[in-house]
Amino acid sequence: MKTEMLSTVLDPTTVGEFITENLYQELAQNFRAKFSSEARFVNLSKSAVETVLSDSDVSGIKFMNGLTDVNDPSSRILVLIPANYTMNNSLPNAVIKKDGFITNTGEVISLEKTWQVLFNHVLNFKKLDAGMHYTKINRGSFLGRKLLTALAEETGNDNLIYTFGYNIEMNYPYKALIQPETNAFLIGDQSFPCPGSSGCPGTSTSSDPCALTRIATNFAGEEADGQLNVLRGFRDKILQEKFNGAEIEKYYTISSSLLEAIDKEQNKAVIFKGIYDKYIQPSITSINNNDEATAYSLFQEAMQHLTDTYLYQ
Repeated sequence: MKTEMLSTVLDPTTVGEFITENLYQELAQNFRAKFSSEARFVNLSKSAVETVLSDSDVSGIKFMNGLTDVNDPSSRILVLIPANYTMNNSLPNAVIKKDGFITNTGEVISLEKTWQVLFNHVLNFKKLDAGMHYTKINRGSFLGRKLLTALAEETGNDNLIYTFGYNIEMNYPYKALIQPETNAFLIGDQSFPCPGSSGCPGTSTSSDPCALTRIATNFAGEEADGQLNVLRGFRDKILQEKFNGAEIEKYYTISSSLLEAIDKEQNKAVIFKGIYDKYIQPSITSINNNDEATAYSLFQEAMQHLTDTYLYQ
């Protein structure tokens, strides 16, 4: 039952396959047994899926887990984030829409609400599994447009049902199990978990999805590891406990897309050096001086400036 992780040579549109009813029942039962307090399924609007896929530049959808109320598991929603064709780490990059994202019900929510409902999911999961590290929590599932299109076509005028599964071998909870309302035997799965990496990895590569890791590694020299540890500590403790952890979810969602956008600029080296000098280095200095409020303000300012300048579509 183990699923191979997505590789950079795989066409993201092909991610996902139809599975047997027996496998569906096993995954769904695993989820019910492990997470008995959680919503077992949500309705998924066919028109919402078709709206996201109407852009030919979209390779598939990241179905991101959210809660409108962190204390109410029944408030479960999905945020449908479109993905492009650019592979980074194990998944295609997110397409960031300035006006927000569509949900499983067809409602469009703002970016600010998006980051908060995604963070609510993380906070809720920590209650279910306190030992799970923040960066290891699964945020959602990615499926390619070919499977999603086939499911939508089979649905006719009805909607889809999105059931949550749990792959024990992969420790992959909230696995996407999608089927038409009128055909319980046509089930789409073999999705890949989001965000697809454990937050910010310890070493940088040319396709590193973490902007902080890549920029600090390039410009901090021998001090990079120490600086990254300072930033990770700030992320894992200070942002969550003293400020707003929703900012972290925003960063995880946009980071690789932001790197992709800046990489297309002719003066990208100058831009990356400017980010390090203006935001990263001063933030590290502020954290080391116990001035966490300034570091948080710099983080917010950097995210807003960079998304406004390079990312919004």
